[in-house]
Amino acid sequence: MVKHAALRRVFVNILILLGLLLLVAAPTVLAGWKNLRQGEQALAAGRFTEAATCYSLVARQLPWQPALWEQAGQAALAAGDAQAAISLFKQAENKKALSSQGWLAWGDAYQQSGDRASALSTWQNGIAQHGPSAAIYARLARAHRAQGDYLAAINAWRSLLDLDVGDAEAHYQLGLLLTATRPEIALPDLMLAARLAPRLDAPIQSLRASLNAALLVDDRSYQQVVAGRALAALGDWDLAAEAFRRAILARDDYADAWAWLGEARQHLGEDGLPDLQKALLLNSDSPLVNALLGLYWERQGKADQALASFLKAVSLQPENAAWQAAAGSAAEASGDLVAALTYFKQAVALDPRGVANWRALVSFCARYQVEVTETGLPAAYRLLELAPEDWQSQDVMGQVMQAAGDQMSAEKYYLSALELAPDQAAPHFHLGMLYLQMSKAQPAYDNLVKAQILDPDGSYGWQAGRLLERYFP
Repeated sequence: MVKHAALRRVFVNILILLGLLLLVAAPTVLAGWKNLRQGEQALAAGRFTEAATCYSLVARQLPWQPALWEQAGQAALAAGDAQAAISLFKQAENKKALSSQGWLAWGDAYQQSGDRASALSTWQNGIAQHGPSAAIYARLARAHRAQGDYLAAINAWRSLLDLDVGDAEAHYQLGLLLTATRPEIALPDLMLAARLAPRLDAPIQSLRASLNAALLVDDRSYQQVVAGRALAALGDWDLAAEAFRRAILARDDYADAWAWLGEARQHLGEDGLPDLQKALLLNSDSPLVNALLGLYWERQGKADQALASFLKAVSLQPENAAWQAAAGSAAEASGDLVAALTYFKQAVALDPRGVANWRALVSFCARYQVEVTETGLPAAYRLLELAPEDWQSQDVMGQVMQAAGDQMSAEKYYLSALELAPDQAAPHFHLGMLYLQMSKAQPAYDNLVKAQILDPDGSYGWQAGRLLERYFP
């Protein structure tokens, strides 16, 4: 009996102790559930910073729910606070509560903070912890490409395709990388991407035509240059540069490859002049080398040097409309308007279906009110025949009509341009100018403001701002 009484006393003491503990812990637990509800409401309302704060607080109040650290990190990342997200994801990992999606987001946070090496390491650890992930492989592929590690990028896309062979974007991106590095095996992935996603058909057909032409010639350096030019036409200048570098590795004295590498470097924010000078040293009689050097000088604002280079290209290849048009632009920049008009006319004569050349001619006539009726208007109608659904055709038609004094027609064409491309600053600016000319203050103001908003750092935005200051102080 004594023994049973002693056990009862111990049991009662334990119950009392548990009761005391519950009394102490209850407020914290209740506050935790309350903060959790607040976090969920904040997240649903898009108040991500508040949600991150609530979730991190709840994770401390309810330590048996460590996954809340990951939710806090996801909310912080959505709020744009990468550093806070990194810290919160680390807390989740310390508690061994980070999911595959959490590892993905943790890597994203590192990438947003500018720490690409940690991003790569985090994504790789995510795969090590949770196994293969298509989303993580895609992140790895793009990060490797951004670092210039194209072999690693290729391997990452292939790993993704092992998980999902029907991923059109993965086939397309892999095809682009192979176009730059091994053009002879790029087509199968590109063509499969086109079948899986018709939206990719146009760029892929362009690549296909270039690759088929390149592979007809048994010259590795030439194949790489053609592949690089095809990638450049799509705006993939990093891969284009890689293709040109490989062309030079195959043949160090290939002037055109050096010139194209110089062009690619400029698009990547680098100085392309040394490569262009190397190209000129190798072959000063290459029209392409001289033309690309002209483009370099034109970008530097050195019109006379640009014109000299373009004229050398014209003298070497006078039947090339592109060189004629380039010479026209350089002559205009240097102030020789008579020569510029001559070159623009020659360009359209050499290439009667060249939309860009017709547009350049019409714009020149409208801008300087030169031969507006005898040259500008017929050229504008020809441009409309060639590209009626191009907003730039409608916009330049409006400009030449305005120069010809036909304000009603000019307004019609500007409005047509805006129907085709409502988010383009140029037709808004031109329409605003027309309305100023027509003394229509409110629509002039509205369109100039729109142009300024759409092109805040460009020439149309700047000009619109000056006109607004002058006419609507």
